Amino acid sequence: MANVSVRLVAESEARRGSEARASINRICSSSYYRVLQPVFDLLAVILSWYATIYLRLALNPFFAVKLELQTLLDIAPPLYGVILLWAAAALWLRLYRSGPGLSVGTSLLRVTESVIMAGVLTVVVTFFSRTLGAEFSRSFVLLFTPVCFVTMMASRYGALLCSFAIENRWPLTDRVAVIGAGSEARLLAERIRTSSDGASFAGFILPESASELDEDHQPKSILGNTKMLGEAINHSKLRRIIVVERNLADDELARCMSVAKRMGVIVTRIVGLPEPDARLQISELYGLRLLELKPAEFTRKQEVVKRTFDVLCSSILLVLLAPLLAFIAFLIKVTSKGPVLYCSTRVGKGGRHFTFLKFRSMRVGLENRQTVAHMNEKAGHIFKLRNDPRVTAVGRVLRRWSLDELPQLVNVLIGDMSLVGPRPLPARDLDPDGQSKEFATWAEQRSRVLPGITGLWQVRGRSDLPFDQMVMLDVNYIRDWSLSLDFRILLETPLVMLTGRGAY
Repeated sequence: MANVSVRLVAESEARRGSEARASINRICSSSYYRVLQPVFDLLAVILSWYATIYLRLALNPFFAVKLELQTLLDIAPPLYGVILLWAAAALWLRLYRSGPGLSVGTSLLRVTESVIMAGVLTVVVTFFSRTLGAEFSRSFVLLFTPVCFVTMMASRYGALLCSFAIENRWPLTDRVAVIGAGSEARLLAERIRTSSDGASFAGFILPESASELDEDHQPKSILGNTKMLGEAINHSKLRRIIVVERNLADDELARCMSVAKRMGVIVTRIVGLPEPDARLQISELYGLRLLELKPAEFTRKQEVVKRTFDVLCSSILLVLLAPLLAFIAFLIKVTSKGPVLYCSTRVGKGGRHFTFLKFRSMRVGLENRQTVAHMNEKAGHIFKLRNDPRVTAVGRVLRRWSLDELPQLVNVLIGDMSLVGPRPLPARDLDPDGQSKEFATWAEQRSRVLPGITGLWQVRGRSDLPFDQMVMLDVNYIRDWSLSLDFRILLETPLVMLTGRGAY
């Protein structure tokens, strides 16, 4: 009974987390955020300029040339020039372009691109200024880019918080209703609730043929039936209606379209929801415009690009994090008996087994699950415990901040894993060929790509997510993969690690 209670709490937290993430992404796509974002960014550039001046003064002991404040103000690139360079980079990269589905990760990726571009422009302008005889501080130019990156990241969160406050006071969300009933209408409503396209789900409008409520429809979510469409539009302030077309008769659909047109409400017609493991593509064949559903898979070119990116990033991170890795290894060695690393057999691309590396976080001899199998809080092929009695004190801290995963950078370097991808599952949890008879489609999709250190469900809720949502996010990642998606996930990962939410 206690185990069931824990699972219900976990699922409730996962739903709240999913709604919170959808709310954040919705705010990122809102008009408020699009207005505040450039204002906060401008303030961040100005702050970066002054912060770089005083940082250079503070670092005087580390430079051969000691500069006074007035001297540095004279030889630093002028503030107005830096602002113009930033504006040029922002325009070139279309930093403030709008569109549905803008997320925190996308926003941070755009900031990274624009800061790098602005830094490059500053270096180039400084070089030509020196050629023409103007004297600029080289150290200022080198320090400005990282300082600007930090302040820009902070400005995005500042704009986000202000947008939240304004949105709560003066909401601008698109209120959407679904005309239809049954499982397809419920699935559509769930996608609206968890989308990042600036919409909020208002409720269902039932067809006339729906004589009684579906058992899964809550009475409070019913706005009425199609005969009461005009009343529902006024009462719920609807701006868009999505019609599950197969639920309506032709004359009923025509009547709904007429009422919506008269009242200025957008009508979207849907004839079915595509499978999650397929890519939608519009093409022209035989003189016709066709909507095609193609299987989700990586091309050879995409695999080469992704592998090159993995090798470069994992090599750099292993060098930069070497002191931290050594310190963690020392802590593990002096606080508990046993090896520093925990090695297990996991399932990789194609269902092949490989040796998976982690910092050891459990007491030696207690890795067997049999003694705690009854405490498992997850379904499917996931085994998780919030308060695992086998974990050491140091291991609990490592798990909290996901530091136990760092040795997997070696797995990435040697080609067993990728930086971003579905998490590798223990071989003992799957069939001997690395597949799953119970979840065949999901297992087959996962086996098409290398597993990753981080992935979509790591930045969308981690272990708080129910198994079915983990499955869906794995398939979504494979379907929608791009290098920019990997960048977005990598930029969001440190933020998720700092919160520690869903890590256990």
